[in-house]
Amino acid sequence: MAVYTRDQLDALAKKIRKENISQIYLLFGERYLCQQAAEKIISALLPGGGNVHIIDGAQEDFSLTLGKITSYSLFPGRQVFRISDTGLFLSSNNTQSLWKKTAAAYRENNIPLASGYLRAMLEAVGLAADDPANDPAGMPAAVWKKLFGFARPQENLAWIGKLLNSEHVGAGEKKKFSAADLPQLFEKKITAGLPRQNVVLLLTEDVDKRKRAFKLLAEQFVVIDLGVEAGSSSRAQKSQHSVLLEVLKETLAGYNKTMAPDVADLLLERVGFHPVAVAREAEKLALYAGPRTRIQRSDIELMIGRTRQEALFELTAAMGSKNMEHALLMAERLQDNGIHPLAIIAAIRNYLRTLLLFRAMQELPETGYSRSMSPALFQQQCLPRLQSKGEWKKELSGHPYALFMQFKTAAAFELSTLQRWMFDVLAADFRLKGSIVAADIVIQHLIISMLGNADYQS
Repeated sequence: MAVYTRDQLDALAKKIRKENISQIYLLFGERYLCQQAAEKIISALLPGGGNVHIIDGAQEDFSLTLGKITSYSLFPGRQVFRISDTGLFLSSNNTQSLWKKTAAAYRENNIPLASGYLRAMLEAVGLAADDPANDPAGMPAAVWKKLFGFARPQENLAWIGKLLNSEHVGAGEKKKFSAADLPQLFEKKITAGLPRQNVVLLLTEDVDKRKRAFKLLAEQFVVIDLGVEAGSSSRAQKSQHSVLLEVLKETLAGYNKTMAPDVADLLLERVGFHPVAVAREAEKLALYAGPRTRIQRSDIELMIGRTRQEALFELTAAMGSKNMEHALLMAERLQDNGIHPLAIIAAIRNYLRTLLLFRAMQELPETGYSRSMSPALFQQQCLPRLQSKGEWKKELSGHPYALFMQFKTAAAFELSTLQRWMFDVLAADFRLKGSIVAADIVIQHLIISMLGNADYQS
């Protein structure tokens, strides 16, 4: 029937209220935008309320879901089935995206979501999630690359087994159909027709537009494209900013609030491209403003905390300056704000790798680096010698003064100290993943063991 975009949602909702209704709506793209669009469509479908059946497609066998949407209900009126994370459109093209989502969800300790993404990744390449032989952690790098189409991560993947053994993956009744069977089964059922009172909303972040299921929906039903261009190009940044600004305005309008453009830009800069976070922060600001209709810059300064990146940077900066008290305080605040301990460990590890590399560079006699040299001399003599080697092109591509300051920080530590710290971080990582010790204790122990016994250069 048609393919709609985000700016056409109001027109679509208007058509629905006039009873121009499709029995299937496919919404794909950014997760939060899909959820908001689904709510708008459901409101148009059920203006006086009604029956909405919420189905988690990442957890339920899609063949069972098909049985539900093609069955007649005992309840009167329109039946709306809202199916999130449907695996109907998955392909090998989606595996890397699904892996990133699996790892991100696991770092945030969202085991059900991580398990669902992992199962989808396996099923996208035709593997059964409930078969122990398909555990990706045991796959050689060559097999991983051939199956999933991207390089096997270098990290320890033992945690994957926990997801595969959890109740969220492979639990319950054994599937009657494989992932490869679903498109044909779906097409057969949909072609036969749905009960007249049933309306289906399919929500997914990724689709393979080459699949017959997608083409069927685009030709005969309604597809809503809620994708946002990714990347850091000016075009992508403009697209992302436009989406966030719209989310912000819609949320504030619900509270009868406004904010000046420069204040909005400050909020979006702090939050980054996270539509759901923008909506939540806007709600918090609206409630804090009380009777005031205009949200001010001072409200944001007071209510909206630093971004995750800024807070992690403050932690590593405290460690680089040997300020143990501030490092412990920042680690505590990060965890209080929902940052997973493994993300804190990763930030410290990446920071130490940089320090260790720059400290090792200073040991090269041809570098000519001296702790007493000025920034100008570093830029004129030391930096060109290092860059001419061509070995650390990425690491030495930053601003000369920023590189100088990193060299200066690294010079304050013995090389052996930084090497020992890397082992400390590895031990903390293992404790977080395999011991019963509380995460905050592990982080505190790591920082104290590092900064409390560091051998600093005099």
